[in-house]
Amino acid sequence: MRSDTKRLLTIAVILVGIVAAGVLSWRFREARRATLQEVRVVTATAGDPVFREGWRHLDPGEGFQLAVALRLHQRGRGDFWICPGKDLVLDGQAVDHRVTDRWPEKDRGIRVFWSTIECAFVGGELTQQNAGERLQYRTFLAPEYGRRPLVMGRMEAHNADFLGQLPPPPEPPPGTLRFYARVQVYADPSDLRPLQSASSFGPDHLWDPRLPVISRKLQAPEPIHPEVGELFLIPGMQPMGAGAEDADAVTLDVIGHPFLDLVGARLVSSSWPFAALAVAGTPDLDSTELQALGRITIRPGRLLRNGKPLRWGREVRPGDVFQSGAHWMVAVLDDGNGWLDLNDLVIHTWKAPASEVKLIDALDLGVTQIRQLRYEERKHS
Repeated sequence: MRSDTKRLLTIAVILVGIVAAGVLSWRFREARRATLQEVRVVTATAGDPVFREGWRHLDPGEGFQLAVALRLHQRGRGDFWICPGKDLVLDGQAVDHRVTDRWPEKDRGIRVFWSTIECAFVGGELTQQNAGERLQYRTFLAPEYGRRPLVMGRMEAHNADFLGQLPPPPEPPPGTLRFYARVQVYADPSDLRPLQSASSFGPDHLWDPRLPVISRKLQAPEPIHPEVGELFLIPGMQPMGAGAEDADAVTLDVIGHPFLDLVGARLVSSSWPFAALAVAGTPDLDSTELQALGRITIRPGRLLRNGKPLRWGREVRPGDVFQSGAHWMVAVLDDGNGWLDLNDLVIHTWKAPASEVKLIDALDLGVTQIRQLRYEERKHS
């Protein structure tokens, strides 16, 4: 064989060897790449900076953070967690993890699509025939959170944008929200198709204790129970039945839970349980325990009971209940003139999510009289 031919063959063998080595090296690196196995949404507050799953009950105005904890698998290393929070608890146990908001490989990135989990219907009448449809929860994209793995949370509903604007919430906003995240792994930020993706617990996990739920209380004057704020931002439905047993029956067969259990889980509210929670701290209060103070005539100017106006702090006070049929409203605050009138603030839910509005805006059209009642907590010896 001629020397130049041998030289060419040698070069060819070397080139093939280089390519083969490169391919083998690439395959080795690809085989050892981290793969996304699981996504958990976790929350933290200034008072409790440990990122954890499940339910958090916040004081009025208390802020919170949302983050994703990711379980990855890597050949030769096994499973491991990453999370931007320093302390992480999952399934009730502290978890060793890498504190980071980045994918472990420099040529890969992650983006997070944040959503709330809310009811597709915000209110209306509830029957056994429509309960399954009207209490259906789904995800609503929350684009204001951006795509970062760690964000500041907001008490802001997104189903209202879909179904129509609702009255603005009290400040600071109370309510209950559930959160969901879909995480994508990409090679280039402009890539529309991710290399990997996974999602956190969603609408099918409403009763899973690991689902992240934030409930914030209402800032309200005593004796109103601030826990009533947790019934804001959820659907306000009016069960079509005469009493508590009928209300429970509306959802028991279809949803698998009595109506009051759904109220306790902050999945739905209605007029009387909302008022009961506000005045007594429990949604299952019997309305007969309220003391009837008389009927109030609805008219322009000062409202009258037995022909006399009602002064705030004397004849009317925060926590008093106004009743119009099955519609219950709770007095909150005078408008500043010292007398009960249509501009004074009440909280209520009536076939719509709970709101804090002027009395005139809470009343149904044509109502000319309402009952005034008061809850006096019994002293136990």
